[in-house]
Amino acid sequence: MSEYRSKKLWLLTLLGVLIALVAAANMWKSSLKVKRVIVEGNRIVDINEILQLAHVTKGMRMYEIDLMVIQKDVLSHHFIKDVVVARDLPVTLKISVVERSPIAMINRGEILYLDEDGFVLPHSVSREVFDLPIITGVPASVKVGTGIQLRHPSVQEALNVLSAAKLVNKQLYHLISEVSIRPGGELILYSAEEGIPVLFGRGNVVSKLARLDAFWNAVVRERGPQRLQYIDVRFEEQVVVRWMPERGQSKSS
Repeated sequence: MSEYRSKKLWLLTLLGVLIALVAAANMWKSSLKVKRVIVEGNRIVDINEILQLAHVTKGMRMYEIDLMVIQKDVLSHHFIKDVVVARDLPVTLKISVVERSPIAMINRGEILYLDEDGFVLPHSVSREVFDLPIITGVPASVKVGTGIQLRHPSVQEALNVLSAAKLVNKQLYHLISEVSIRPGGELILYSAEEGIPVLFGRGNVVSKLARLDAFWNAVVRERGPQRLQYIDVRFEEQVVVRWMPERGQSKSS
């Protein structure tokens, strides 16, 4: 047998083996079925809600499932921010979600939630208990509805204040019960304790919150908020306050 014919026979044999391997692999893939669906990353949305949106049931052929369709369907839930769907062979389908976490409430005839990006979320029944400040004074011209992102500068400023408060001190975030947007865009915060107004203004958010946090912990917690009339953090490097006078004393700032 010539060298040419030997090489040709070897190549044909190799090609036949490759074809057989591909056919076997395709048969193996077509035989794979879903036996387990894992959902991870959810804290607010119930796992059954996600499974209903995914439309995946045990026994479905693994490679007949369109991962992009599942991703799109799960993303239709207002509380889901991002989704990754992957096959974990041989029998598992994994759905990993990132949720939108409410950071504030807004009342427009019904209580709705806002996440830190300003997306409006529906009032949801969840195992999570939301202890959230409310944003008031949103201009009537701002359209509010589930799934809409509120891009109004004053609303975004209010959300920035609450997001930054969480970073400065979570206790400070929970101290804030209300963020009121005034007609000119200035912000006033109200404390959960005694409803003390905090004149906040706009801008320099982290600096103002740091001063408010330090003053509340160093002074208000010691003296109590009962006689405190207001706090003003609009001025650089200082906190201006007014206390109700005790008997025989004048007001102090």
